[in-house]
Amino acid sequence: MAFQDRELACRDCGGGFVFTAGEQEFYSTKGLEHDPVRCPSCRATRKMMRPEDRDFAPAYGVYASWGGRTPRQLHVASCAQCTGMTEVPFRPRDDRPVYCSDCYGDLRKKQEAQEAAEAAAAAARISASGDRVLDLEDAEEEETETLDPAILGETATKTAEPMTELGSTIEVSSVRED
Repeated sequence: MAFQDRELACRDCGGGFVFTAGEQEFYSTKGLEHDPVRCPSCRATRKMMRPEDRDFAPAYGVYASWGGRTPRQLHVASCAQCTGMTEVPFRPRDDRPVYCSDCYGDLRKKQEAQEAAEAAAAAARISASGDRVLDLEDAEEEETETLDPAILGETATKTAEPMTELGSTIEVSSVRED
């Protein structure tokens, strides 16, 4: 579909503005069916106004959603822990428990403490397995012998043969006479 620039009148200031072909294409890709009714400067001024300064802005008190455009719908539910009545901003389902703010705070503290305990236990397991690795390395150092060629003679040479044990490489020294 080919778009052409059109001249429109602003609702607020009454001045004319051009609704470009690029803007029309953008509006159609976003599924917007109506043309803009305000010029770009009036749109910018309107966006910068606070919702309560607008002449038609509804006042919903503390239950207004972001931007103050729609009221926040609250649903009454029974707390799963203390069985008290509470209001929640989502529709409660039977398969999920609903908690009041006090019980939810207590539950979160318990969950965080449990997660911290699990992390500490995992760190302890890792530390314990690290100690076993260090013990194996110490044992490897004790098994390795240092050979002095001056003691064994000129014909003795030192060679290293790699050997794998438990996924690690152990260096075994041996004496070879030529």
